[in-house]
Amino acid sequence: MSDWENVYKRTMAQSHLMNEKISRRQMMKIVAATATTASVGMGARLASADTKGPGWYTDDKLKGKVTMFVSAGQRWELPARGVLPLFNERFPNVEVDIQAGPHGEHVTKSMMLATSKSSAMDVLYTDFGQWPAFYAVNAMEDLEPFAATDPGWYADYNEDTPTGVQYRVPPNAEGTLYGLTGDGNAKLHFYRQDLMHAAGINKVPETWEEALEVAEALHDPDKDQYGFITTARRGGFAGWVFWQMLASYGGEWFDKQAEGGWHPTFNNDKGYMALETLMKLMKFRHPVTLNATDNECNSALANGSAVYAPLQWGTAVLQNPEFSKFPNDIKTGLVPRGETAESAHRPLMGGLGQYVSAYSKNKEAAWEWIKHLNSGDYTDSRISDAYIEHTGQPARISMLNKYENIRPHFAGLKASFPVAVSFVPLIPEAFTLSDIIGNEVTSVITGEKSIDDALKAIDKGVEGVMMDSGYYG
Repeated sequence: MSDWENVYKRTMAQSHLMNEKISRRQMMKIVAATATTASVGMGARLASADTKGPGWYTDDKLKGKVTMFVSAGQRWELPARGVLPLFNERFPNVEVDIQAGPHGEHVTKSMMLATSKSSAMDVLYTDFGQWPAFYAVNAMEDLEPFAATDPGWYADYNEDTPTGVQYRVPPNAEGTLYGLTGDGNAKLHFYRQDLMHAAGINKVPETWEEALEVAEALHDPDKDQYGFITTARRGGFAGWVFWQMLASYGGEWFDKQAEGGWHPTFNNDKGYMALETLMKLMKFRHPVTLNATDNECNSALANGSAVYAPLQWGTAVLQNPEFSKFPNDIKTGLVPRGETAESAHRPLMGGLGQYVSAYSKNKEAAWEWIKHLNSGDYTDSRISDAYIEHTGQPARISMLNKYENIRPHFAGLKASFPVAVSFVPLIPEAFTLSDIIGNEVTSVITGEKSIDDALKAIDKGVEGVMMDSGYYG
């Protein structure tokens, strides 16, 4: 039994990571400044009254080179490049080499280097659900000793970043810190307010039943206007869509995780209702839905052919007039919930994290770099300005508040973080399981299987992987 498995058999409970108590300071930040304001372009000029904060210092003694592998483009590469000049001001003798490439290639290369204990990688930048695989091969450095050298920064980071989006083992406030949350995201409810009002719908849907009414009312293929779109590409994408539906009905992946159960719980009433509701929504789907990832969904929403996306990952591009034809009409909020007593608004939570490689030869410099990326205004307000200007999507509540005027979807993220659940269970096998689930979901959408048969196959497939991985002792 691996260390990872032992840890999570003892500590995880129902994959619900957001059950930690939120401090009074966090809650005040979450509820503050929520008024909707007009959106502006991605290139909007930002200006802060203050610059250098209490965490600012310069250090010309620290030397070395830090290599960081990232996926190319927005939310990965661009924010890091945007704040790099400020890091160079603080640490003029530390060189940061940001190597960007295709997402799949970046992750594969990083795992190859991690398993070979290579020092060629100093900083790893991955999706939220991928880091357990790196933890399982002992590739992630314990960050607690580094954080202890700057207690002011660490206290600010913890107060400002909800526990559920932090990278800790076990996943609670007392867990050991292994990564910093460079990016926070959640499934959001995107809707065309103008079209809803034109159809006589003046209430934002709270339940999936109400969401179905909106999808049907706005669906008009003769006008190239489709009432539903989601990221339902076969495999993991379709699996995560189903998990979002299941979570909103109060369902879980596994039973009794803390007691060492880990038996799948998809084939039950909650699973049936979730998949049945998804099938009803699919009647109004955009033609690209079954082959869609985030890019395809965002493009369809931006050009107006898709007009309703109640479970889409948060993004600023839909409210950017340089990308979207309807920047002021696309609004966001919490994903809907089911109609049963156990139903709740439980958006899926994801994001991106940065970690210091256990095999880096420049760990101190690597730490200073990722700390810089996650400093917000505590170190220098120019850092947060540059981060947002370069398409960053922070997990820090103070930054979500500060920039809500130019990123309206930040209000939806703030509302989502306290109630969100992880988009995958934090185990190394998560993405394999997501593919199994997604393939079966697709088989229902395409008419190859019934809901009952697909749910049975999901439970059987997931249990097989968990058994082979040694979760049942």
